Amino acid sequence: MTLKDISKATGYSLTSIHRAIYNKEGLSPATREKILEAVKSMGYEVNYLASSLKRKTMNIAFVGKKPRVSHDYHHMIASGVKSAFSQDMGMNIALHEYYFDGKASELEDKECAILSDLYHQDDLDGIVIMPINTGIKLQLAVQKLIGKGYPVVLVDDSFEHMDFLCAVEPFNDLIGQTGAEFMSQICKAGKVLVALGNASSKGQMDNYESFVAYLKKNNVPITCVPVKDSYDKEQLVAELSSLIDDDVVGLYTVCESNTPAICEAALASGRKDLKVLGCDLSPANKAYLVDGVLSGILDMNSYLQGFLAMRVLLEYILKNISPKASVLSVPVRLVLRSSLAFFEEEYSAGISIATRSH
Repeated sequence: MTLKDISKATGYSLTSIHRAIYNKEGLSPATREKILEAVKSMGYEVNYLASSLKRKTMNIAFVGKKPRVSHDYHHMIASGVKSAFSQDMGMNIALHEYYFDGKASELEDKECAILSDLYHQDDLDGIVIMPINTGIKLQLAVQKLIGKGYPVVLVDDSFEHMDFLCAVEPFNDLIGQTGAEFMSQICKAGKVLVALGNASSKGQMDNYESFVAYLKKNNVPITCVPVKDSYDKEQLVAELSSLIDDDVVGLYTVCESNTPAICEAALASGRKDLKVLGCDLSPANKAYLVDGVLSGILDMNSYLQGFLAMRVLLEYILKNISPKASVLSVPVRLVLRSSLAFFEEEYSAGISIATRSH
């Protein structure tokens, strides 16, 4: 079956059929639907590899925070993105990576500067963006790219009321509830210090609010004491340490970057009865879990977030397959010291594979 066969059977021109199959402009929705129905009924299948050899190289950008160490949260997102991209490397596409770094107060401006540069390029076909927050400045920078016609996939967080192609993020409401349920089962009555993340991150604030809501709804005798992020680890440790009194029974954080701080504050207190729940399976956090400082870790499955975000974008620009929803969530895992061996993983095609030696 060829496009000429479809043209002869339907009466539509080759140009119109090509526009319908590859989601190009120039057709009414009704005409596009009729052509696609005919294509499907006649059993035509697009040879995407052959098509890729006939067109110019498609350029895809990934924008993310520069990883601090190997296998930290941001490194695993980037690894997932690159792993997903590698599956279609023969399809005449190129991946361009852009990373921002610096002091916490500088990150938003640096990411916006990268997005501004991308806006002025004319050879991009799609972008995966890990927003450092969901503030208005970054929101406007992303919206400009969408307004220019670029398909944008967000990873790790998302903006409300924005026409991005898709967002892939943890189910932050359920993460907060899971954290609260776990702490309610292992903590006695008292106070839990909660190290907040970025106040302009919707996902992190949803996590905290759901944590508090679960405790109230279930009448758990635990009071939350929020501790604002100072964006300085030593300062945060000092602040948490000053708040640890006899009524404090645990510490919790809504973001991966503050997990070492709550661990160090717990160690500085000298109290071995404190229950500490961290976030993300970074190498440092795994060590805290093994040493018994952390009671558990909520892992956000950052590799799978990055992998799924890139797959969604590639399926859309290469095969015209739209995502099933505007927001997709990945499973989040509660990791205990006894179950850590299940998460010493290798990754293949976006699937985590637990390994162990005999």
